Amino acid sequence: MKLKYRLPLYFLLVVAILTLLNSFLILQTTDDRFRTFIFSGDSSKAEVYAGLLSEYFEDQGSWDNVQTFIMELPEMITKNLDEGMFGTIKSFSESHYYQPMVENLFSNRVVLADTEGYIVADSAGKLIGTSHPQRHLSHGIPIMTVQGKKGVILVGSMVDTSLTDTDELFLASIKRSLLYSSFFSVLIALAVGIMLSIHLTKPMAELAQRAREIALGNLSTPMDIKGNDELAELSQAFNEMITELKKLDTAKKQVIADAAHELRTPVTLIQGTIEGMLDGILSFDQENLKSVLEEVLRLSLLIETLRELELIDAGELKLSKEPIDIRSLLSKSLALFVPVANEKEITISFKPCLGNPATTYGDFFRLREVVDNLISNAIKYTPTGGHIQIQEEKPAKNLVRFSIDDSGPGIDISERERVFERFYRIDKSRSSASGGRGLGLAISSEIVKAHGGKITIGSSDLGGARFCVDLPVRNT
Repeated sequence: MKLKYRLPLYFLLVVAILTLLNSFLILQTTDDRFRTFIFSGDSSKAEVYAGLLSEYFEDQGSWDNVQTFIMELPEMITKNLDEGMFGTIKSFSESHYYQPMVENLFSNRVVLADTEGYIVADSAGKLIGTSHPQRHLSHGIPIMTVQGKKGVILVGSMVDTSLTDTDELFLASIKRSLLYSSFFSVLIALAVGIMLSIHLTKPMAELAQRAREIALGNLSTPMDIKGNDELAELSQAFNEMITELKKLDTAKKQVIADAAHELRTPVTLIQGTIEGMLDGILSFDQENLKSVLEEVLRLSLLIETLRELELIDAGELKLSKEPIDIRSLLSKSLALFVPVANEKEITISFKPCLGNPATTYGDFFRLREVVDNLISNAIKYTPTGGHIQIQEEKPAKNLVRFSIDDSGPGIDISERERVFERFYRIDKSRSSASGGRGLGLAISSEIVKAHGGKITIGSSDLGGARFCVDLPVRNT
């Protein structure tokens, strides 16, 4: 089931459960409180009857004819209410406590028991002559005279706990009101749930649609960002992902185009040379064959470089780690490039750090590849008569660094981040023969990262570029 349908149902379920629980508790509490209220009112009425019957017993000396008295009492009260007196019942007309209650005395059942538990009066006429244990009469109101306790009076709910028809109607009206309110609460909850579901799932549906469009290659339309909630943050993150995908797509197309161009050049030269020899335009001699071999080797090197990048991207670049003496690593690489530098009359100096050589733990041949790439680049861009300085450093206890400075034209700040991109060349007009293929620095950066280090570019005191490689020190 879709989320836009589940959300209203969940919302409805929660509200329904809470409403039912709340209604049950309200009904239970209302019923208990209402019965307590009824009993309290009946107790007050019993107090009135107790006072009346106390005077009756003092006047009569017994409970004889008390049934007749109780049955005629409502008529007597009605007759004398306006006069404010009740014959022999002197205290009744004097007590303001009784007056608010007298009109309610008519509708309640009254039962009178003597001190032995014998029922001497019952306004309903059902229990007269029956005997009841004191525990059944314990919640009644005692009738006290100057001679002591003479009986117990029970009124209304003190005799029968069942509610009257009027009371039942009152409770039924409360139940109906709760039922209606619960029903409308559920309807409102359903409506609110549907609105919230639409509000919450609409952006998610738009995200899903955009994801499908992206899967088809459409990266042109960003998400509309509304508000500042989590969904807005999700839309913002989605737009950032689209931007990154655009960059990756552009980079992929550029890599494919550059790779095709780099492959086309040697293939075209090989094809042209062989076709020239077959057509008799070029002689089939050692020099032309050597030219073809050079292009084949160049093509082979490019393919191997691309394969190396593929391994790096797949996380499958294998490193044969061992303790490495950075000073020895730099010295061996430097010795290889001295003849090349001499041809351009470039001076190369090496400045080792003080004390013992710095050591790291890594793949010697991969790090040698990094050093060779950096020195080769420095020689390539340093003009005739220029200077290159290679330095070994220990900037921190857990860090070893080597740097290569040149007196070339340097690298603009805006270009420094991009020089590690694949096939990127600062001078776009340079051919791969003169300016390189733009892969050396990309591979070098990945190799250094694989060793837990980093490579950075800055400005050299010699006037050109300065490449710094930081590597973790070998733990001994």
